[in-house]
Amino acid sequence: MKKKYQVIVVIVISLLLVGFFLSIYITVDETIPDNAVVVITEEDKLYHSIHFDHICVSGKTARTTTLAQARAAGYRPDPHCEQLGYFRGNRRFLFYHLLSKLGVQVNSRWDKDGNWLW
Repeated sequence: MKKKYQVIVVIVISLLLVGFFLSIYITVDETIPDNAVVVITEEDKLYHSIHFDHICVSGKTARTTTLAQARAAGYRPDPHCEQLGYFRGNRRFLFYHLLSKLGVQVNSRWDKDGNWLW
């Protein structure tokens, strides 16, 4: 019986190690959370990153809201901000992605409250 448990423990540990090393080679793209704070412009119905270029909002009525509220109101992402990659998060290892799902703070563009970290 003791030998059987030792074999099971070795197999489980081996599978965990193999899974860990595989998770380093698999990457996941971070998506913008629904509670991320964005700037919306009412004239063109676009939402912008909070680090927008001044030209995007000059002469327009701008205010802040969450991404979920902006999408629900029919706002679309600003093409200029999309082109610059402002709405794309970091590419991270599957291991870090799984840790973030467990509540561990990992390198991210947004914090858990939707604030931009850069």
